[in-house]
Amino acid sequence: MFTASELFDLAVRVEENGERFYRSAFKRAKSQTIKELLGWLADQEAEHRNTFSQIREAVAGQTRQDPAPGRDILRSAMGRHAFSLEELEVGSEENEEDILRAALGFEEDTLLFFDFISPFVSNRTVCGLLDKIKAEEREHKKILLDKISEIQK
Repeated sequence: MFTASELFDLAVRVEENGERFYRSAFKRAKSQTIKELLGWLADQEAEHRNTFSQIREAVAGQTRQDPAPGRDILRSAMGRHAFSLEELEVGSEENEEDILRAALGFEEDTLLFFDFISPFVSNRTVCGLLDKIKAEEREHKKILLDKISEIQK
């Protein structure tokens, strides 16, 4: 169904989208605290992207396949949550709570995607790296929820 290379191509894409989203959101944020959070999240996504790129290179077969068929199957399986595979853009809204809510949605979809691909990963080292990144994504989600709650008070 999927090659390891396909899965990690998609994982790289998800992290690239997250980094791009956070860097764009950083430019729109007003408060220094939110800017620092968004900058840190962008850096985290860049680290994850680099990890997945290294894994992809390590598992790449002799022939690279086009990830489009696997991506189509994944989109179908994930339904509305597949937006993390698309390029995300920060809207023109100036509201930091809305930006954080969009970021929270991205993190939730990212976790769903990583949960989806986990059964396809059999290498213990790669499983460990994926589990580590999933834990970091859960921490991002918690931080975002806390920050949204703080803004609402």
